[in-house]
Amino acid sequence: MEKARLKSRFSQKASSYDRYALVQKEMAGQLQKLTCAAVEPDRVARLLEVGCGTAGLTRMLRRHFAESAYQSMDIARGMLEQAEHNLQAEGMTCEFLHADIEEWVWEQPPETYDLIVSGACFQWLAHPAKTLRGMAKLLRPGAPLIFSTFGPATFQELHASFGYAHRCLGQNEVRHGLSFVSSEQWERMLRDAGMEDIRTTTRKAVLSYPSVVEFLHAVKSIGANASQEREKGLGQRKLLAEMIGYYERTYAFDHGIPVTYDLLYIQASRSRNLSTNMES
Repeated sequence: MEKARLKSRFSQKASSYDRYALVQKEMAGQLQKLTCAAVEPDRVARLLEVGCGTAGLTRMLRRHFAESAYQSMDIARGMLEQAEHNLQAEGMTCEFLHADIEEWVWEQPPETYDLIVSGACFQWLAHPAKTLRGMAKLLRPGAPLIFSTFGPATFQELHASFGYAHRCLGQNEVRHGLSFVSSEQWERMLRDAGMEDIRTTTRKAVLSYPSVVEFLHAVKSIGANASQEREKGLGQRKLLAEMIGYYERTYAFDHGIPVTYDLLYIQASRSRNLSTNMES
């Protein structure tokens, strides 16, 4: 998905994000627990949060790292404005950065952070392996990177239903939404980036929605809708109708339809032997 569209969609949905980002809130809570258990506040002089959104995770971690120089970054200006409002409402502050981590990371001096965290953001990285190398460069030796993201089983019902709809209409299948990276792929990229002590935990969460239409509306309301499908008009309506029909026939239960989320929580530490003389 092009970065310009990504920025625009998330900025536009900043005001409705907190209402619909149910799984992201759960992930923020779990990430907070992992981070606070892994790192003592007095060991963190400088902290970077990547993809802060509306500051759900920021508000949790700011209390724990009250004395740290805390920087929160997001690519969407609308999200940052909402984040600053939310943080100020609770009497807290931090430095907000409007930037694309995939470009910004290579412009920074090495070994400047004691902790990097990110909640439900890394699935949007266009070049995750390269960007992880850049983040490893920013960490001080032995400092941790702790993040959550979504795994390949996320929205498995939706992808199966779209696959059926394409076949039913005699079309080539198109991916609707992101292609998620597995925990094994993240671990390999982290090792290649110079990270060690890698620990991964996974959990499946299944939410229910009254209908497929309401589920799609919830995804759109947080700005997370992304698809390679570009067809509009009657063809798109036929595809959606076939998809919704199959989804509800195949998966519906008494209280609505299920939506699976594959949640990944990953911790790693920068190798003490990593050279900071890296190519971008």
